[in-house]
Amino acid sequence: MFLFVFLKKFLLDIVRINNHDMEGTFHYGDVVLIRKSGYGLETGDLVYLEYPLRDSSMGAQFFLQRILGLPGDSIRISDKRVYKNNVLIQDTSTVQHNYFFKTKRVVDEMYLKARFGITLGGAVSGEGDFGYALSDEQVKQLQADTLIVSLEGRMKKKGTADETCFPYDSDVDWNMDQYGPIYVPKKEDTLRLDSASIRLYQTLIGTFEHNQVEMRNDSIFVNGVPASYYVVKQNYYFVLGDNRDNSNDSRVWGYLPESFIKGKYLSRLRHVKP
Repeated sequence: MFLFVFLKKFLLDIVRINNHDMEGTFHYGDVVLIRKSGYGLETGDLVYLEYPLRDSSMGAQFFLQRILGLPGDSIRISDKRVYKNNVLIQDTSTVQHNYFFKTKRVVDEMYLKARFGITLGGAVSGEGDFGYALSDEQVKQLQADTLIVSLEGRMKKKGTADETCFPYDSDVDWNMDQYGPIYVPKKEDTLRLDSASIRLYQTLIGTFEHNQVEMRNDSIFVNGVPASYYVVKQNYYFVLGDNRDNSNDSRVWGYLPESFIKGKYLSRLRHVKP
């Protein structure tokens, strides 16, 4: 009993998947084992994290995401594909994107799910029109099936600003499909501060590193002192969900502070069928 309590408090934790951000890799309700300490992190690792931005009315929220950017990396998303330091990161086979398709005849959703192994989505009309999150392999299966009349994904255009994406600025023409490039700060980095870069770093400096940040005219003040540079106090990461078009991740809330990472995924303990 003592050993179990010790392991759970300091080394391991058992958690339940409570959202669909990683659908395709995990299902809602799956139970997984998390290592809480003594781990290193690499690109592609799955981390258990605390949601980094919340107001006083929200309790702490925890979920899994996949690391795509390590401290010191530059991340860019072009046509939904992720590049790290200008090198394409190959998606895992579980990564999904949203597609719309039409069937030759009206079919039951349960039949579709069983036939193609798809889980997240459903009918968008009563005339054989459906919308589902699909992996690349599932897209190929549907394209080759005579039941499917048409299939298409949706892509946001380059240069189209989405103000729901970090850093929430219409002058930064990023969206969920065309994002960055964005530099992921590392501990002891010296960040140059100006009216453009402060859009990216204000939350990092103010919220995550507990400083008071102000803009006065064109000047930036940190803790009441004029600042042209800022030295970062901890490492940061860029994370995405595998359910790529339906995920609340770094494209939405920005950098993930190392202090908000609560553990690294080890294994799945119980699988819940969708």
